Amino acid sequence: MSKNLVHVKYCILGYGYASLIAYHKLLKKQKHENVLILQNKKEEFFITVEYQDILFSPLPIFPVKESELYNSDLFANVPKQDPITVSFSEFANFNYNAFEMKKGSLADFMVKAQGIDKNLCLGAKQWGEEMFSLPFSQVQSKIKRHYVEPKGNTRIGYLNGQSLFKYAIEELSPKVQEYSSIQRINVLEKKIHLQDTVISYDNLISTIPLNYLFQLCGLDSNTNSAFTGCHFYFFTYESGLEENNMIYDCDYISKIIRIFSIRDDFLMVQLNGKAYNKVAISEIKDRIEVLAPSIRGIEYARDLYLPMCYPLELISDPDTLERMTYLQNNNVLPFGRFGNWEYSDLHELDWSSLDSIGV
Repeated sequence: MSKNLVHVKYCILGYGYASLIAYHKLLKKQKHENVLILQNKKEEFFITVEYQDILFSPLPIFPVKESELYNSDLFANVPKQDPITVSFSEFANFNYNAFEMKKGSLADFMVKAQGIDKNLCLGAKQWGEEMFSLPFSQVQSKIKRHYVEPKGNTRIGYLNGQSLFKYAIEELSPKVQEYSSIQRINVLEKKIHLQDTVISYDNLISTIPLNYLFQLCGLDSNTNSAFTGCHFYFFTYESGLEENNMIYDCDYISKIIRIFSIRDDFLMVQLNGKAYNKVAISEIKDRIEVLAPSIRGIEYARDLYLPMCYPLELISDPDTLERMTYLQNNNVLPFGRFGNWEYSDLHELDWSSLDSIGV
């Protein structure tokens, strides 16, 4: 059975925020018809939570006010938003001496850079006790960039319960083709074989997890693809907490890492992904009332488990680096947090890397 053949100058594999911002960058020099996004039918286009009349994108991707990206024309028609208000609960119940810290571990790095304080407590809640023995080098890189050697990092919150990125990208109206599965990618022939279609491309930008890309391209690798996830709970409430307020919970006994008021009547609570199905709603609710004493009428709405949120280790082994170079030399660019396996935010992505594939 013959397959349909589609040719495109630029193909973007993966349909998330990084893909659409890459699409936006490509449109600076390309026409819409020259760029195609491939979307897996099994994966939701942006994770959207719906509760009664509330529909929003809950991922805590906050634009940075000082960034080139936020000041670009991508956000030209997006309503401006005030910075997020951040506060911290009392630093409590964290016994640093209860852990055996290994040299070179994430905890070792944090103590040397920031001392033993609320940041170390929050880190242990976010990353788990493994941070005292493993390097979690991607997290080290993130902390150094944002907190040890800070530049401009003013975070902007949600607007009407929706991510500002989603407001901006709705204007792009990208060309998208859905697929149910990819059989293989022939790097030398520059072809993606789907079930009933072959996508012929000049340049491929991939934002799917790096190890998946290697497999599809027939490349073996010992890539350290360690990652961790998050578990979110959502609560409605009547009053007592204004929108775009972030409260970090620095009590180590509490399972909550942070709470964020998406609207002035809707709240997001973030827990470590390992807490999935292990924490009672009543326990979370009681702790929210401690963190925000003025809150009234709080009610559980729903939860959301995202198993893959943060890459943990830098890609440094020669085998993986060699394969990435091979792909780039053949017009395939790994891109984005999991595409390039870097714990970076959208405004930190190296857009100049797009130049390497002929933009």
